[in-house]
Amino acid sequence: MNNRIEISSGNRLEYIKSLYKVYPVLYEINKKNNEVINEQANFKTLYADEYVEATEKACKGILFVIKGVIKIQKINKNGEETNLYNISQGEFCHEALSCLSDLESLNITGKAIQDSKVCIIPFEVVKKYFISDNDFLLYIYKDLYNKFNTIIGNKEEIIHESLETRLIKLLISKKSKIIYATHSELAFEIDSVREVISRKLKNLEKLGYIKLERGKIIILKDLNKILKDN
Repeated sequence: MNNRIEISSGNRLEYIKSLYKVYPVLYEINKKNNEVINEQANFKTLYADEYVEATEKACKGILFVIKGVIKIQKINKNGEETNLYNISQGEFCHEALSCLSDLESLNITGKAIQDSKVCIIPFEVVKKYFISDNDFLLYIYKDLYNKFNTIIGNKEEIIHESLETRLIKLLISKKSKIIYATHSELAFEIDSVREVISRKLKNLEKLGYIKLERGKIIILKDLNKILKDN
């Protein structure tokens, strides 16, 4: 599917306001540089399972998530996907640094987990106005620290918790009654394999907590009850 670009002037104004609400640092950069972001930013709506950009295309800009969640994936030579991390609103895609630094691409792409609204700011603007801005650099460092801290926390949980508990906590963390994810994607997030996750999910379905459909999981009952009973 093709990305949908918001072209309405009214929509654009609302998107700009939402962008600055989620990313205050961009508001400051825009204010200091003759509203360059207002002029150059591109806004798009990505629907669930839609890709941000094909991996073979050249870098065009930095992605900022206004609403929704984008899953960052690495594509190997066989076309197989490995999930790396998610970008929610207010977070940063660190793959963009390879483009900014003229490094070899890591062959990474973004895929919308749910309907999402995003902003893409051209690299020419980023190189000229963002990289020299101390507040923006601090924002990148803080975001990188948070992602690294999350990875450490996830590894610690894997050591101390059962697979079923980790799976239930993962489903709860999605904060949605409808979770768009394959069994393979869920398995990757908790360091397991698809076959095992499928068995665990089918057991939860038999207990009446979830309903399994192709490409999505529907939450029927509060999963926290299972954790409390355990």
